[in-house]
Amino acid sequence: MKVIWDTSSEDVALWRLDFLLRSARWSSLHWPGALLMLLAALALIGCLESHKMELLNASALLLFLLLDLAVTGLQQKLKVEEIPSRVQSVINTLSVFLSQPEPELKDCYLNLFTPPSQSISVQWTYRDGRLVNLPVSLLVEGDIIALRPGQEAPASLRGIQEEEHVILDRGDVFCHFSSPPSPLGRERPRPHSLLCPHLFRVTRTPAIASVQKCLEMGSQRPITVLDNERFTAQTLLEEVVTPLVLAVLMIVNCTRYILGAPGIGPWQVTLLQLQVNGVLPLLPLTFPMLWLQVSAFGEAQVLTYLKTFSSSRLERCLETWRTYFRVLCGRSPALCHTTSLLHSLGSITVLCCVDKQGILSWPNPNTEKVLFFTRNPQPLKPGGWNSKKHVKTSDRSHKPVSKNPSTVGPQTNSSYSGSTVEVLSLSLDRQAPTCMQFDDSCWQRYATSLRPLGLCTVVGLCDPVSVATLWQLTDHLTNVALLKSRPSCLPVQMPWGMCELARVIGFSPSAKDPFQQQMSSAAYTLTSAQEGSPWQPQPVAMRKLPLTHIISLLIHDSNTGKLQLFSYGSADAVLEACSECWDGTDIQTLSSSDRSKVLDFYQRACIAGQCLALSFKPMFHALEPEINGKCIQLPRGMCHSYRDQEGKPKFECSAGEEDPLLSLDEQVFLGLVSTQYQARPEMVRLIAGLDSACIRFVYFSLEEEVKSKVFAEKMGLETGWNCHISLQSDRFPLDPEDFQDTVTLCSEREVDSEGGRLLSEGKWQAEKNGFLDGEGVCFIEDRNRAKLPKGIENVRPHLENIDNVPLLVPLFTDCTPETMCEMVEVMQEYGEVVCCLGSVLNFKNNAVFLQSDISIALDPLFPSCCWSSPGRSAPLVTSRAPQLFSVQLSSALCGLPCAIHLGQHDNTTIIRLIKQARHSSSGIRKCFLFLLQCQLSLVLIQILACLSQLPPPLGTADVLWLSCISFPILGISLLGKSPDNTIMEVATGKNLTFLPKKTQQFFIFYFLLKFGLTMCSYLACFGFMLHAFCMKTHPENGPRCHPYALLINSNETSPAWYGEYYNALLLAQKIIAFFMLLNGLCTSVSHVHRSSPLWRQSPLSNRWWCAAVIIAPSLQVLMAYVAYLLWRDPSSHLTSELSDVPAATWLLGFLWLLPLLFVNESIKLHEIRTRVRYLKRQKLQFDTKLGMNSPF
Repeated sequence: MKVIWDTSSEDVALWRLDFLLRSARWSSLHWPGALLMLLAALALIGCLESHKMELLNASALLLFLLLDLAVTGLQQKLKVEEIPSRVQSVINTLSVFLSQPEPELKDCYLNLFTPPSQSISVQWTYRDGRLVNLPVSLLVEGDIIALRPGQEAPASLRGIQEEEHVILDRGDVFCHFSSPPSPLGRERPRPHSLLCPHLFRVTRTPAIASVQKCLEMGSQRPITVLDNERFTAQTLLEEVVTPLVLAVLMIVNCTRYILGAPGIGPWQVTLLQLQVNGVLPLLPLTFPMLWLQVSAFGEAQVLTYLKTFSSSRLERCLETWRTYFRVLCGRSPALCHTTSLLHSLGSITVLCCVDKQGILSWPNPNTEKVLFFTRNPQPLKPGGWNSKKHVKTSDRSHKPVSKNPSTVGPQTNSSYSGSTVEVLSLSLDRQAPTCMQFDDSCWQRYATSLRPLGLCTVVGLCDPVSVATLWQLTDHLTNVALLKSRPSCLPVQMPWGMCELARVIGFSPSAKDPFQQQMSSAAYTLTSAQEGSPWQPQPVAMRKLPLTHIISLLIHDSNTGKLQLFSYGSADAVLEACSECWDGTDIQTLSSSDRSKVLDFYQRACIAGQCLALSFKPMFHALEPEINGKCIQLPRGMCHSYRDQEGKPKFECSAGEEDPLLSLDEQVFLGLVSTQYQARPEMVRLIAGLDSACIRFVYFSLEEEVKSKVFAEKMGLETGWNCHISLQSDRFPLDPEDFQDTVTLCSEREVDSEGGRLLSEGKWQAEKNGFLDGEGVCFIEDRNRAKLPKGIENVRPHLENIDNVPLLVPLFTDCTPETMCEMVEVMQEYGEVVCCLGSVLNFKNNAVFLQSDISIALDPLFPSCCWSSPGRSAPLVTSRAPQLFSVQLSSALCGLPCAIHLGQHDNTTIIRLIKQARHSSSGIRKCFLFLLQCQLSLVLIQILACLSQLPPPLGTADVLWLSCISFPILGISLLGKSPDNTIMEVATGKNLTFLPKKTQQFFIFYFLLKFGLTMCSYLACFGFMLHAFCMKTHPENGPRCHPYALLINSNETSPAWYGEYYNALLLAQKIIAFFMLLNGLCTSVSHVHRSSPLWRQSPLSNRWWCAAVIIAPSLQVLMAYVAYLLWRDPSSHLTSELSDVPAATWLLGFLWLLPLLFVNESIKLHEIRTRVRYLKRQKLQFDTKLGMNSPF
């Protein structure tokens, strides 16, 4: 930890003044704006000879500059220190925990036999002399870990003692190379001892690299949409508008000064002050302060939705303000300055999830289908095999069975007794989502067939002793599958989650108490793609199936004193060990047709999920000691001890009668149980909510295509022909000529079809070699027609040269942490704002969390142990599991890059956060768009005054007051609008680094339309006042005072507005400033509700705006009165009062507000129609399904 903290301390010192550089797009103050403010202050200081008031204005400018520098520097300091503060918090928590007494430290680990989950990174580690299940993020250099065969190395490892030469890098799969060689030919199989976990020493602490990467990259997130829009607008103002305004004013005013035009003042005023007044509204006077305050308040509003409140609005308001001050002080629990919730969630376009177990799905797989044999099934109804979930098999009375499918129905109605293959489906209980129930309400009629399955599950899979044995056996078989099998096959997995089936059938947790395991054994066969039993259909094309294996447990029943052999494994191995089956009433002989259909179901189920075959055998004596606790490799084709339809042995074991494997033969087949992961209902609702908000949900799956598509379909994602991309490069070729003689693959639709769609005996004989019905769509053909890239290295060329489909697909398969990061980067390169959702206990998520625009950590649901709480998703061993310190510390380390950390059941909070972030972001855009228009109106009126040869209509103090006080009050009041549900029905735009030309043209057009005539009318009012004040002093010289005379009079004959008429000019400027505020008020009426016309939604519903309408004019009047008293020239004998202002000025100034309101509303209606068309087009593009362009 000391190394980590030293690194973070070095990073904190880098902040300094980097925010002034143009490369810091997140900063709201850059050196051009700061330099212009400094030059403007110096220019005002140079005008002291003309008027002493300019010293105060210059001081105000310098004060604003210092405040802006301090605020922006504080913002960068908070940004740089945010993640180091989190690291320091973790260190402090660890220090406090280590100071506790040692007995309290022992009970802080997860159970050793925690069901594995890809969302939870744990490792068997020796701590304090005992083996514990430690989170991977807590491993340190020097730890001794026990690496199971076939397990992936969690860190850099080195063997110990005589195996120090063995070195594993993180991600390497550990396989034993010292196991006995496979027996050759058909010689007698030789048992060998099981492989045990291997001890390794950790050579590098994995958390150090992870934390250092967070410290280095944590503050380098992609620039948000709001920051890009602000930076682009600031750049245009500083690099285009400001130089243009300065050039126009300088040319016009220099010309006026040289020619002695009327209305000009001293050279300081004409050549310095007028230019400063013209560009002041374009400078970042108080903008950095406003941006920080508004952003912090928006962050506080979003963070408040993480908590639950009563109906009291006051309580929520107070909490919002408390959170606001915590954000400003850098004490917020969320990463508000590094990965802004407000900016990122408010403009999110893609939400990707990188974890499945416990996040998208329930932590344990759920039983989906059960296959078994039964007697006297119900007759088939018209509709074929889609209408019933059973098929007719061989006749147990040895009567001939017709191969014609049309005769199947009549035969099932015959009076003789026959057995059928039955398939029952299960689904989650709506009342209790963690429990299962049969879809068939009359499933009890099959109870006699199901009870042996339930007992077999309880005895072997729900007992802790049996589970420990199975774990060791499956580890050994996994090592075999990874190391020896050619072609490679899937590792053997523990059959978690099947105890729920026993509970549904009626077994209680105590049903396993009378049974004790005594012996165990396992066997496997390394088969090639060309070898297999005569009754086996050809394997699934290009799909890996589990290793052919069987695990047998010898169980003693204390109630009867008898021995029972229960076996579990792949269907092909179990079927080879079985000669008969149980049909609920009696034992029947297995035929080749039965075996083919069972294996057909097994292969289909393994494509989409997991499947386990179960069998049993009454034993009169124990297993041979030679095979107890051992694993046997069977030679290929050594033993097919099943019987044909005549009941005679068809093949005999090549080994003699003394073969110890004979005790594993002649078993009774019970059935198959297929399991799949089921989507959590709250995640399905989340995806539906994202879809309605035009946010694309993307699932990065670690599994291969078919399993990924089956689960994606359960979540409601589009899984059509061109809706997925594999990010893995080293896959099989896709040339259709390579597969002319290859069997086709069933589509995932058929894999998950009702009841598995078992083929009839006649149909099976016709299609045994094809393994597909005629309606199945070949996977290879789909991939060729889709023309989608395969492999992450081909995604960018596809986007550049073909189309943007890779940015639209909701599913990426065969992912790794590296390919996920690169795909997220590709999305960001094309303007997507990516939010990453993942498990806070998955150590592999660190990189993708850092790469995304914003990341949200979720507590995964913990897998349940069958023997502790069947059917419940309880924590691993004890209800204290979520409070274990090791889990908390691991969550803190893995969640360092994440903006927020949500609980197990807080998924729906994400929608509320997005809604509030969108509302606040929309308010910020509306606020600063209004401020920009008001500031530009101040520039416009001064340019028009110079072109009209008029004195300046606004003084420097007026410009500063309107720009820094009055307009910001009105702008901030627009944030007070209550959230609108329609905000979740619009599509957010891309994260562009520029403003489109069309957007700029629309803004200029609408601005000139709204403010052009208004500024001209106010200049007319200004001219009327000047004329009236001049006529009051010289009533006899009307032509000299007429406004049109300004165009023809010289400076000597025109009124001295900076001399004896200064008080009159000052009063006229204050009145024009008030009119400018009224213009802002009238304009803000149309900005309160940008998506609704005035007559549909009143601005009075915004209480903040109502208060601002009172406060801003009151402060303006007070300021004008005080300024007029302080800065008027007492030596002048000419005085001007409000009574001297002509009626035409008041009438035009106030009555113009009515047509102005009409113009603003008309423009808003046009903007609404334009926005609606744009949003409809965006929504249509979003809702267009990729599968709608199917070539079929």
